[in-house]
Amino acid sequence: MSLSPSHACCQHGCNCNRVLIVDDEPGILFAYRKLLEQQGMIVDSCDCLCEALEYLEKHNYLAVVADMRLQGVDSRDGLDLVREVRRRQPAAGVIVASGTSDQQTRQSVSDLGIHHYLEKPVQPAVILDLLIQLRESTNGLSPVLIT
Repeated sequence: MSLSPSHACCQHGCNCNRVLIVDDEPGILFAYRKLLEQQGMIVDSCDCLCEALEYLEKHNYLAVVADMRLQGVDSRDGLDLVREVRRRQPAAGVIVASGTSDQQTRQSVSDLGIHHYLEKPVQPAVILDLLIQLRESTNGLSPVLIT
């Protein structure tokens, strides 16, 4: 099922087709945008926490795909973003990607109710599959299981 960018939903503030990608690597932003737009999704992207927060104020999202380490060497920006997504848009799915994985960060993400924590490099098709599952479950269709 592919929805076009001109998708019109009967519900005000529809989020069934919009995704926010937050990563400080331009190549990742480009690759995800290209792949997701080919599937008819509306994609907003940015490389920092402050711009991501602005997007969260302007739009409702099906999901947010976020890098844990946006700037610098710690995961604070990524965790702050996840907290804000949960606070501002609790129905939005969250997919976290990280180039490094420590148990404390994994636990913090899990405590926030995030079940999709992926270690980089992440194949864009994995992100796409998760988003399609989320979109189908949001639209009342049976989700497809990834095996």
